[in-house]
Amino acid sequence: MTLSYSRVSPAGPLLTLAEAKVHLRIVDSASDADISAKLAEAEEYIFAKLGAAADPTWTSATAPRMVRNAIKIALDAFYERRGGDEGAEPLRKALEVVDRALSSYRDVSVA
Repeated sequence: MTLSYSRVSPAGPLLTLAEAKVHLRIVDSASDADISAKLAEAEEYIFAKLGAAADPTWTSATAPRMVRNAIKIALDAFYERRGGDEGAEPLRKALEVVDRALSSYRDVSVA
């Protein structure tokens, strides 16, 4: 039996770089490339967690607030805890918060 794999991707970013920088409280542009990379990772993580519940037509204006908030939490976790092992436990806790925040969007039925 071959497993098929598919992932929903948004049409565009659900959070702008400017919004991400405000959330992270960063005012300069020295870290823009790193923030952009972590933002893309955070959005991909959230869409992977949502699975089929993710809507590819969502935009930054139409995405549910909880989804946008989950992206911010994941962004913060990925950006602030990108060091060594000392960030492992806070990262785990932050991603647990994301899981709980998104739980109402996921279908728990088994096919």
